[in-house]
Amino acid sequence: MRLNVKWLTALIILAALPMSGCGFMQKLRARDNVNKGVKAFTDQKYSAAAQYFEKAIELDPEFETARMYLATTYFSQFIPGSADPKSEEMGQKSISTFKEIVDKCKDLSSENCKNAMLSIASLYYQMRQYPESKEWCNRILKVDGSNAEAYYRIAVIDFDDTFEKTGVQGEMVSLMTQEETEEALKSIEEGLTCLSKALEIDPNHSDAMEYQNLLWREKAKFETDEDVKADLIRQADLVSQKALALKLKAQEEEAKRPKKLGVGGT
Repeated sequence: MRLNVKWLTALIILAALPMSGCGFMQKLRARDNVNKGVKAFTDQKYSAAAQYFEKAIELDPEFETARMYLATTYFSQFIPGSADPKSEEMGQKSISTFKEIVDKCKDLSSENCKNAMLSIASLYYQMRQYPESKEWCNRILKVDGSNAEAYYRIAVIDFDDTFEKTGVQGEMVSLMTQEETEEALKSIEEGLTCLSKALEIDPNHSDAMEYQNLLWREKAKFETDEDVKADLIRQADLVSQKALALKLKAQEEEAKRPKKLGVGGT
């Protein structure tokens, strides 16, 4: 679940802020640094981009957009599973910066604030710190109970955590203690409940459907009644087919859209 950073260059750089006296020049210089940082980020010169965004924040500590850019630039240098200390450092810096944004938010339901919280949840997930990731998803839901993405992410965590314990074919289920079994079944039900809510909000959320498929299969691993197990597998197959059909339709619609020419005719 890598963070989608396409929104980075879509944020408004020249925000309408009151400027007067020497503060005007400070804010103007801050915006100049942000513009240079966006250019460096676009060119994948992340170290240079971070320096520009850091300077912008130094000049204007309340410049939320610059802080969002900086956090995203750190995030872009984080590689999940990498043993490189720099990757870990960038991940931690990104989390810290996104948390600063949340702490400074006057309105926790604002898009910037919710994006920051989702980014924190994503980073913790990629670091395999599942409880922390789930905690931030729940924080989002407290301010935005109709956030399908937060519900979906909780379900993904529930699946990953359960799948590791049950095994690919469910071969580990018989070795699980009663407590482990109860915990796994609780996670499965939580995940399915979250996916139902996500699909109520966004009926065409094909990824949520895919995880419904996976969680029903997880539930089937614990089922001793063969008829009930077969019914769970049928449900999983049906929702998987529906998800695939939605994805194919989306791809077809995307292919029909006229392509925009970029620099150099690309």
